[in-house]
Amino acid sequence: MIFPERTQDLAGIAFGGFLGAVSRYAVSSSTISPNGTLIVNVIGSLLLGMMMYDYDYLGHISQRTRLTFGTGFMGSFTTFSTFAVESYTLGGNSSIYNIGTNLTLTLLAVFVGRGMIIHISRRS
Repeated sequence: MIFPERTQDLAGIAFGGFLGAVSRYAVSSSTISPNGTLIVNVIGSLLLGMMMYDYDYLGHISQRTRLTFGTGFMGSFTTFSTFAVESYTLGGNSSIYNIGTNLTLTLLAVFVGRGMIIHISRRS
């Protein structure tokens, strides 16, 4: 049996997942593959880095917001499986370039997002 509070968490994750999937489709369909995947993964990493740092250390973001947007929205907006398939199908040096670019930029985006929250918190 699922408790009412748990049902609200699941509904929030489902809502966020719907919005994330639709947003990813909008970005990916307006760019040339694999650029759309790179764009959503970098934007998602930046926003997730900001959200997780804020949730863990500053407490401005509630648990429910973290579930809806962190787990639901970002989980559907970003995509590791599409990145993996696109890297495989590119072949040769293009695969290596795609893997290196995605890993470098998404990790950098997380650190930039974290740095932005630290900067904002020190100014307030």
